[in-house]
Amino acid sequence: MIQKDPSSQRERELLPEPFWAVDLASLRGQSRSITWYRGQMLMLVLAALAGIGNVSKDHLNWLQGVSALLFAGAGYFWWRLGRDKPQTLWYEGRAAAESMKTLVWKYVVRAWPFAGDADSGEADEAFLKQMNEVFLAFGESTVIPVDAQPMITDAMRRQRQLPLAMRRDVYLQERIRPQRTWYQSRADRCESATTTWQLISSATIIVAVAFAVIQFLGLANLHLLGVCTTIAAAVTAWTQLKQFRPLASAYRLAAAELGMIEAELTHFNINVPMAEERWSRLSSDAEDAVSREHTIWRARRDRRV
Repeated sequence: MIQKDPSSQRERELLPEPFWAVDLASLRGQSRSITWYRGQMLMLVLAALAGIGNVSKDHLNWLQGVSALLFAGAGYFWWRLGRDKPQTLWYEGRAAAESMKTLVWKYVVRAWPFAGDADSGEADEAFLKQMNEVFLAFGESTVIPVDAQPMITDAMRRQRQLPLAMRRDVYLQERIRPQRTWYQSRADRCESATTTWQLISSATIIVAVAFAVIQFLGLANLHLLGVCTTIAAAVTAWTQLKQFRPLASAYRLAAAELGMIEAELTHFNINVPMAEERWSRLSSDAEDAVSREHTIWRARRDRRV
């Protein structure tokens, strides 16, 4: 399933066009990565299964021919993954898109370093500069269109002009609470997937041991060890691709931090002296918490997996 952060209608109106181009590139990379990895692993398992059979005709074992074709199909998927590098597109696109989204939210709620008046030339300049730095950081990638330019949308300016109380409410309703809920649900799903794949891996090992004992005792002529080995390798490769365990930890940590920040922002007194300055710091801390999981994408991107 494609992973995508939640976007409310208001948030969709805020985000500039370059974000959507990068987001789409990342989703395409993710879809191709998962499809081709699934295809490769399925081909390998089917090839191993076909290889243990014996359907002979004209002194030829046709199942061995089918096995060879399936292995060739797995090789094709492996070649496409190496040539097109969809994982790199996936990771780079996600890192770039989430960096842009964080900058947008910091700008519209007047978080540091974009604090100040609603109509602030310094804030505008700082935002465009940091957005351009994101573009430059991914300059060698294909995720950002060559003609993309940093921009501030009309919706962003309107949101920035709202009074502090309304900015706080919108930020809580459209960013913090949905994001916390999403992180929590993703953590639960990743932990559930980890348990499921661990059970599959354990079952495969048990079956392999059972077949090994059967063959050792000469009770049956079943040659399924190769199939079990292939399945175990496929499970390992899949869990490495999906990174269920580290993602669950990152999501859980981000959800916990956002829960504490949500409580603090909910009870934030907008009538205290220097309220805007304090709000700037708190909302910036909130975005840093949201961005914690995104550091994983940046780390993956740096590794060029």
